[in-house]
Amino acid sequence: MKRPQIATVATHVADQIRTMILDHRFKPNEPLLQDKIAQELGTSRIPVREALRQLENEGLVVIRSHSSARVANMNFAECVEIYKIRQRIEPLALRESIANLSESHLDHVIELADSLADPECTGSLWLERDRMFHLGTYAGITSPRLLNLITNYWNSTQHYRRAVISTFTETDHQIAFCEHTLLVDALKTRDADVGEEILRIHIARAGRRLSNNSELFNWAEG
Repeated sequence: MKRPQIATVATHVADQIRTMILDHRFKPNEPLLQDKIAQELGTSRIPVREALRQLENEGLVVIRSHSSARVANMNFAECVEIYKIRQRIEPLALRESIANLSESHLDHVIELADSLADPECTGSLWLERDRMFHLGTYAGITSPRLLNLITNYWNSTQHYRRAVISTFTETDHQIAFCEHTLLVDALKTRDADVGEEILRIHIARAGRRLSNNSELFNWAEG
């Protein structure tokens, strides 16, 4: 197999493994057995090995000696630190995105925001659509490096968002819906100042909830 073909297959395999990690089918600290994954995905070990290296760069996988790989297991302090960083960089990223966000991307974000209000959108479905909604608001970013950084932060904290969201009450969901609505309004009017402030509040609220529920990390790792 030629190298470009391996790279293409490895990218496809990485997409599949990433999805399984984000969907909690692979849990934090769980071993990722190359032979087993290759068999399940109908490929060889080579693209699986390349895919795991790619996911290591994204912070989703940790590779030890002798090619032993596990799902990354972030500790509480690291997760809190990421939320603090997100609170700084994502509002700035949103400001840049608002200026460049296309109408088609805006329509997609609005559609996702509406879907989050659906009573049947709960649990894992709500978690994934919320992730897609927020990453969708950054579609206008012109710096691939910045977009990759933000995406990696979202991906690496997905397990712990799942744990925190499991504690949400109806009031918490209503607050999230209101903040999403205000954020969409800022996108529609291209108001970067309001968008930045709403997003900063939104991330800060999530960070405080995380800080107040450190015991949930045992749940996330189980």
